[in-house]
Amino acid sequence: MLALIQSFMAENVLITLETVLALVLADFVLGVLVSLKQGTFNLSKLPRFVETSLIPYIGGLLVLALFSKTNAELGALFFTIAATITAKFLADIVAKVSQLFNELNSQKARPRV
Repeated sequence: MLALIQSFMAENVLITLETVLALVLADFVLGVLVSLKQGTFNLSKLPRFVETSLIPYIGGLLVLALFSKTNAELGALFFTIAATITAKFLADIVAKVSQLFNELNSQKARPRV
């Protein structure tokens, strides 16, 4: 299966696609951790994540990636959009990591009664 996918995409396109997917999944995991920490986790909201994050970002990139090997303009568009999505998810990840560690630090700083 991987060989079939690789035949449609250049190696750098596939690596970029995998990187963006890894960032989306890291954002997802951190979001779950933050919501668990805050006590607001709701399993029924997970399909919304698929609808709002996976399908629009990864689906759109996948379509562009498939055609980027045959069309240089689509390849350029793919990398531009991938860079934008990467910046967005990196900012989200930094914010969520900050939330996690700020909450941990504030819990350590509070004296226990």
